[in-house]
Amino acid sequence: MFIEALKNIVITLVTILIFISAVELIAPSNKMKKYIQFILGLILVTVILNPIIQFISSGEKSVTDGIQSYEQVFSQNENKVNKGNTTNIFKNDQDKVDVRKKTFMNNFNKNCDNLLKNKYKDKTFKSEIDCDVDFVNITLNVKKLKIGVGENKINKIKKIVINKEVETTTKEENKEYTEMVNFISSELNIPKEKIEVYKLDE
Repeated sequence: MFIEALKNIVITLVTILIFISAVELIAPSNKMKKYIQFILGLILVTVILNPIIQFISSGEKSVTDGIQSYEQVFSQNENKVNKGNTTNIFKNDQDKVDVRKKTFMNNFNKNCDNLLKNKYKDKTFKSEIDCDVDFVNITLNVKKLKIGVGENKINKIKKIVINKEVETTTKEENKEYTEMVNFISSELNIPKEKIEVYKLDE
């Protein structure tokens, strides 16, 4: 309906513009030409204003008819709602919550990894959070945050001394892991006892 009306307006305008151009070409180049241009301008303004006036005069009726038709459709659909549909809606809402939670956890893990990578550039990290998220009250309850730590570079082969080297390496790792726990705890406001750091398998 609207497209058809717009099409008719465009056709009328184009026709009038062609007519005006033709008259201006034919008109003699004397004082009469100004009067002819004035009259042609009035015709053009009339053609442009005509559809606007029609729209304004019939606009109220169109809006009222549109509202009534939407009310009828809404009342018909409202009668069709039943318990099965309500259950489906609930399931869909629960699915949305699950997707949002999964997305939040993935983003949290990435942010945690990036924080650690900026601090410890020679390491790689893999974070896994287990938490409850309340999107209504915007609260986060962290159950456990596991952080896997790996080497980002190829280390030179060290001279291995049995027992002593193992103990020294373990002490160094434990000290570094403790630093990581303290760092993440302060940055993300998570209790230290809920953060677990372990070595990734190479």
